[in-house]
Amino acid sequence: MSAAEVTDHVALGHELARKVGINLDKARPRTRRMWEARGLAVIALARGDLAEAQKIMRPFNRNKSARVALVGETA
Repeated sequence: MSAAEVTDHVALGHELARKVGINLDKARPRTRRMWEARGLAVIALARGDLAEAQKIMRPFNRNKSARVALVGETA
């Protein structure tokens, strides 16, 4: 993978947040980390690695029913 192909997950996360109207310059550190993780998860999904994207987002997912849908757990 060349340097041109490598996407900065932090910048991508900040861009995603801006698109939905969230200013990460004023956000709490956990919120900032969540959006940066989303950027990393998007990159994993672009590579076709759903398992990695789920693993990245797991610490930020508090909703049990959403976890069930994501990882196929039995409720």
